[in-house]
Amino acid sequence: MTDSPSVSDYKKKIGANIAKYRKAKGLTQRELAHFAGIASQTLSCIEIGINNPSFNVMIKIAIALEIPLSYIFTFDENTYDIQDKQLLFLASEAFKDLDYKDREIAFKLVQCFKNEKKS
Repeated sequence: MTDSPSVSDYKKKIGANIAKYRKAKGLTQRELAHFAGIASQTLSCIEIGINNPSFNVMIKIAIALEIPLSYIFTFDENTYDIQDKQLLFLASEAFKDLDYKDREIAFKLVQCFKNEKKS
């Protein structure tokens, strides 16, 4: 039987993800806490995995970091690097209000750009 991760392990991974995205944005704990509307001490405790933040607090942090909430809970480092994740998020945000036809046109333009870069 393999050892299953504990709640404490997950809290530490979640905190590490928040710290990783915060640092990638060039923010201090104090700055991120301010943008998220939480206390700096609260953020510090979340990042080291000793706090049990509410879901609302996690949402505020994700919004302040300008990332989807799911990134905080994604632990597979091989999925995408931070820049790829940010680009995917920006693309999904840019396309979310487009209807199907406009989204199809946007994807065709991206494909043309990719083909140009290969040439």
